[in-house]
Amino acid sequence: MDNKAYLDQIAVKGKVKSGPIFTPMLIKIIAAGVVALITLIIVGAVISSSNSKVTQTYERAYLRITNLANAKGPLQVYAEKVKDSNLRSYALTFFSSLKTTNVSLSGISNNIGIKPNDISKTVKGEEDANTADLEASFNNAVLTGTIDEVYASKFYQQISLLLAIEAEARAKTTNQQFASVLDQSTNDIVIIQNQLNEFNSGK
Repeated sequence: MDNKAYLDQIAVKGKVKSGPIFTPMLIKIIAAGVVALITLIIVGAVISSSNSKVTQTYERAYLRITNLANAKGPLQVYAEKVKDSNLRSYALTFFSSLKTTNVSLSGISNNIGIKPNDISKTVKGEEDANTADLEASFNNAVLTGTIDEVYASKFYQQISLLLAIEAEARAKTTNQQFASVLDQSTNDIVIIQNQLNEFNSGK
């Protein structure tokens, strides 16, 4: 055997046979990993969306109560223009209840995921629209001399909407403090709603 033949023989022996890089088993593992990753992404997105909707529900209750309790808000400002003493009395009782609720909510806002200075645009937009509607309705009522009638109607509407918002938040929360605050607020407001309903029925 000459040198060349010998070297060729060594070279052949030194080569390691390599199989295919992607074996059926490896392909299955990769496919399963991809499916698992996609599933995690989808589940994460669903959970994130769900959490966002729950937070908006809490924000909606918090911001509605805060706005209605605001002394410079239309419901309070125009209460002073109402002539009927009973209607003014119901309004004052309502505002007193709201202020108590608002203080309680402010104390637990962080615990339920509400950032008072960073309310979602969706909720803030809804509240701005609600405030604008009240302002326009009351302003027009003053000009037409129908403030008592319009105020009573809008007041009842706001109470009904607030009760619905509180009920939705109450159904979704697992925070006992938040639940207690909402329960107390709802109990107080229902009493005022019944009084106002009798008032409106008697007109």
